[in-house]
Amino acid sequence: MNMFKQILYTALLAGGSLASFHSCTLDIPPADLYSDPDAITTVSAARSLLTSAYIQYPHNEYELSQLADDFCPTSLQGQDATQKNFYLWEESSISTFSESLWLNYYNVIAVCNTLLERMDYVITDNITEEQQKAVIQAETQTLKALSYFDLLRLYAPAYADGSDKPGIILKDHLALEYPSRTSIKDCTDHIRTLLLSARDVDNQPSTNGWLSQTAVIYLLAELELYAGNYSEAASYAEEVIRKASDDMFSRTTYAQLWSTNQCSGRIFAFNTDQSYYTSIMANPSSSGDFYMVNPAIEYDQDDIRLEYSIYPFTMSNVERPLFGKYNKMNREETLPTYINVFRYAGAYFIAAEAYSHISQQESTAITTLNHYLNLVGATPLDDQLRGDELTAAI
Repeated sequence: MNMFKQILYTALLAGGSLASFHSCTLDIPPADLYSDPDAITTVSAARSLLTSAYIQYPHNEYELSQLADDFCPTSLQGQDATQKNFYLWEESSISTFSESLWLNYYNVIAVCNTLLERMDYVITDNITEEQQKAVIQAETQTLKALSYFDLLRLYAPAYADGSDKPGIILKDHLALEYPSRTSIKDCTDHIRTLLLSARDVDNQPSTNGWLSQTAVIYLLAELELYAGNYSEAASYAEEVIRKASDDMFSRTTYAQLWSTNQCSGRIFAFNTDQSYYTSIMANPSSSGDFYMVNPAIEYDQDDIRLEYSIYPFTMSNVERPLFGKYNKMNREETLPTYINVFRYAGAYFIAAEAYSHISQQESTAITTLNHYLNLVGATPLDDQLRGDELTAAI
């Protein structure tokens, strides 16, 4: 889903309800609420606190999708006034949501800060524990960077619209502070510093639910694309692509992205033991969904993504293209194990978009993305595309 579209920043400008965030305290729990100050002295205790930060990470992808252009309302939308008002950008609905989301992200950051400040007190007895300690610190830095980056994309103008404009609040200490928003450029630099530090740690977890070294590189690619550093973005994305293999994009592997299995095509996903994306379903669910996929989004019949992206469903005697993926799992009564965040497929799109902005690299952009599109059975890009038209096609 195309989530991060300056959504809440636009709402801020329209309603002014978050203006007080320019200089304010962050109403988050004190550090001692997370753990006794003397409790984080072992690797296992540190991992436990980090796990709590993962669990607290907000998952409002459905709400953000409502505000994007990937969905169109069905005739059932009127049955839920709350969703309808939110979809229509009703000011009080947007303001309440944005304030809650802002604080939820900073709660995660507070846990990360708590852990980072106590890592010096974690005692290790051998090389294995020392390596585990380094991995935990790197994961904490990455989770904190991801939180900042989400906040920056949601609550600040686009980087290209003025990197000197106010971004978000950088909160790196547990003491009471009255911080102001830091410039977008300085926020981006801070996120980059966290990620570059984490990148130096060899971290290859055996499961998808932990932030790996590959996830750090992927996030660096996204960050540099956001900042308009296209050569760097392409370089990081290519580094991720080199870790991929063509069999990651088979029909079988693609199906595993929306199953309870581990998946080689997935770089990072949040663990979950609950249903996900259920709010899109009308009650009773047999009547259909509040939203269907925008008809402008089309898949070729041979595209392996079609089966899991579109869920054909008859509503009022007309077949509608409902959202698939997690919604498909819900309808088939399959509980998800993961909420996908980074996939190897995304690296192809980051690299291609970055190359499309670099002079004399348009053909490389097309070749890069067409390799992926051919693997999944999609129509490749026209070799003659150039400039803004090429970027738009990507």
